[in-house]
Amino acid sequence: MFDRKKKEMMVYVIMGFLEAGKTSLIHDLITDDMFDASSKTLILACEEGEEEYTQQILEKGLAVCEYIEDEESFNGKVIEKFLKKHRPDRIIIEYNGMWPVAHIPEIYDGFEEICFDSEVIFQTIDVVNDETFALYMKNMPSMMVEHFKMAQMVIVNRCSLNTSKSAIRGSIKAVNPGVQIVYESEDDAFYEMKEELPFDINADVIEITDGDFGLWYIDMTEHQENYNGKTLKVTGMIQKPPGLPNGFAIFGRFAMTCCADDVQYMGFLCKADSWKEFKNQQYVTVTARMEYKYMDEYGEEGPVFYAEEIVPSEKPEEELVYFN
Repeated sequence: MFDRKKKEMMVYVIMGFLEAGKTSLIHDLITDDMFDASSKTLILACEEGEEEYTQQILEKGLAVCEYIEDEESFNGKVIEKFLKKHRPDRIIIEYNGMWPVAHIPEIYDGFEEICFDSEVIFQTIDVVNDETFALYMKNMPSMMVEHFKMAQMVIVNRCSLNTSKSAIRGSIKAVNPGVQIVYESEDDAFYEMKEELPFDINADVIEITDGDFGLWYIDMTEHQENYNGKTLKVTGMIQKPPGLPNGFAIFGRFAMTCCADDVQYMGFLCKADSWKEFKNQQYVTVTARMEYKYMDEYGEEGPVFYAEEIVPSEKPEEELVYFN
């Protein structure tokens, strides 16, 4: 029997705190030439920001807007009512930045039930304001991190020549390595800025200080070509769990990704002639050649250290790695 293919229903969830720039982004989306001008968009706005959806903007983008004022009202029945009322071709949700993002998977399930005749495709976008990024990371780190974890894309707007891409990227990639980060600025010179690393990746031996471990770790996972086959000197903790291949240990550091309750060990395989003279969880300084290769322990290709020299080391002054 012929199986009619379901049509696609795009649902965009735009996250971010008040004044992050969510409404401006949605303005741009609905009026962009990339959006099908003949398709109707339903905007579900869960908060009123500094900008409004004027009738002129809505008409230009062939869009309608419905406001959902409280978290309890954001449910399947209310959404179904709006879908029946407007019959949209796609939906943009301006999600309230103070609402738990744990509800977003529930929203997806709800749309699948309501739009049973359509294939629902979700895209989650987190919008952050560079001017308030550091402030929010200091005062509301757990909420920021939850947004990063849920996002498929993070848009950092209002960037300037003072923007620290490295710090922002480190904070985001530490909890969601696969997320796409987009930087936006009104200053054309910003896009010509080269991201400076505090260590020389062209040195014969790339020396990573204790304070730069987090930045190096993120850059190493993103830019394998900069480190593959290179020799590095770095201090970390070794762990010797059972079941590793002969001569291997785990080398790395503990990192705080948002708060004291969210500490993770960031480590990778390190090969040496012998680890017998070193204790489990001992700090060492390793000079090693790095290669990216498939290892069963990773289940994929990953970084492997081949140690040329290992010497005992004092624990770093700050044991936890931070990303900002």
